[in-house]
Amino acid sequence: MPDTLRRAIDAIEPEMIETRHHLHQNPELSFQEEKTAALVAERLGQLGLTVQTGVGGHGVVATLQGARPGRTLAIRADMDALPIQEQSRLPYCSRQPGVMHACGHDGHTTILLGTAKTLAALRGEMAGNVRFIFQPAEEVVGGAHRMCEAGVMDGVDAVIALHGWPQIGLGQIGVRSGAMMASAETFEIRIQGQGAHAAYPHLSVDPIVVGAQVVTALQTLVSRETDPNDPVVVTVGQFHAGTAYNIIPGTAHLAGTVRTLSNETRRSMPDRIRRVVEGVCAAARASCEFAYHEGTPPVMNDPGINNLIAEVGRETLGEENVLTIPHPSMGAEDFAVYLDYAPGAMFRLGLGETAPIHTPTFDFEDRALRVGVELFCRVALRFLDDPASKR
Repeated sequence: MPDTLRRAIDAIEPEMIETRHHLHQNPELSFQEEKTAALVAERLGQLGLTVQTGVGGHGVVATLQGARPGRTLAIRADMDALPIQEQSRLPYCSRQPGVMHACGHDGHTTILLGTAKTLAALRGEMAGNVRFIFQPAEEVVGGAHRMCEAGVMDGVDAVIALHGWPQIGLGQIGVRSGAMMASAETFEIRIQGQGAHAAYPHLSVDPIVVGAQVVTALQTLVSRETDPNDPVVVTVGQFHAGTAYNIIPGTAHLAGTVRTLSNETRRSMPDRIRRVVEGVCAAARASCEFAYHEGTPPVMNDPGINNLIAEVGRETLGEENVLTIPHPSMGAEDFAVYLDYAPGAMFRLGLGETAPIHTPTFDFEDRALRVGVELFCRVALRFLDDPASKR
């Protein structure tokens, strides 16, 4: 089977590279992935799969049925791009002003299309089913919720995904059991003070000063209220107030994000932040409005599925090329939502020496495409063929 897989991947590698370059040239923002979804649906239809479109927005889902009954493995890829102006000089540089695939979703989508094509050619030897999930709107952590609410995880026994990662060498993967990536929530604060001339601050309730105290006080939630072994990030990323240098404004607006690695801590944060904000404002004679928006939970890799990926990785790439990630990332990924429906795991696919993700010169390494496809295929075949692989 390894030789058969590699020959099949060899045959489609030029097509995969061409597909990724096309997707890179034509990125689409979250909830706008219409053309990307159309390309995906067309390619899946050519494989003789029954394709669902318009799932949770522009999501696309198809299920490959093997020759014999068995379990169902879902594999997920994301399709959306970021609002970043590309600054590379690639011949396939983004044609969309202010939009680019700076997170590698062009690579993720291409790898899952290649996986579908490779496994479709082997369906006569397969037991069980593989469900291919092409998700919109990962970057705004809204797509996964919509897809799962639409039923894409119904009947699924396990789910896997990958993320291209520049800090890992080409031909290597990174795996981690348990907490892999953080949760992500957002909050908004409106502080109502009393405006005045800047020369007469005693006549004001200065919302800028109050807001500055709020920013500082929020950090005590991390430094003095949270176990150092239970990481939390509270970041105020926006602070807007005032119209002129000599006017104390009446209001200030703050917004930020909260990241945690445990669901218990995640659930505690809204009330804790509200307490600090309201307390600081009350002490300064200001009032406030506070809103907290739930995003995505932390990615918690199932030990059994993670071990399966690591085992297949060692067989495919060599022992030295399967790296155990020592610490989880405080970045977020809404793949976590799928893990509420079935056990699963995400692994990092090495991209080698390239710019960091979410930067204007990032590019997904073409040579990593075949590595991702082979790992997806081999994990799928092993999972479906071996009932003990879920242990």
